[in-house]
Amino acid sequence: MRKEDLSKLLNECMEYASDEDLHSLGQLLTGMRKKQEDGGPLLGGVFGMEWGDEDDTLTLSIPITPLTHNSLGIVHGGITATMVDTIMGTLANRALPSGYGAVTTNLNVHYLAPGTGGELTAKGQIIHHGTKTMVVEGKVIRSDGKIIAHSTGSFFIFKK
Repeated sequence: MRKEDLSKLLNECMEYASDEDLHSLGQLLTGMRKKQEDGGPLLGGVFGMEWGDEDDTLTLSIPITPLTHNSLGIVHGGITATMVDTIMGTLANRALPSGYGAVTTNLNVHYLAPGTGGELTAKGQIIHHGTKTMVVEGKVIRSDGKIIAHSTGSFFIFKK
């Protein structure tokens, strides 16, 4: 898409936007700007992913915004699945020696409660670490402490 076409589309979107639309558009553009500045993945910037690493526990949090909602006004299951896949994949890759990587081969997500409130936080732990595969468990917790999803993932280990 040419810059002129993109600029026209952006102006049209802003002209007809509701407050919620403007918030979502701002979140998208902020994510793009963050990617440009720090070189991280676009998805992390768009969803406002914040990482925490304390007491040997890795966490990933995102604010619940209109951008994360499905048509029912709760967090879309795909966003929840992305969170657990991201936390579990990051854990798997951190556990490997230099020169190796891990990719998801299977992801099971059990949705237990709706994603509502102010933010969601994903946590994970390695269940099995073999030479060719790894199994990781994850969960997503909403602001009030309720677990909204429980997940397991299998990861294939490969030499980069």
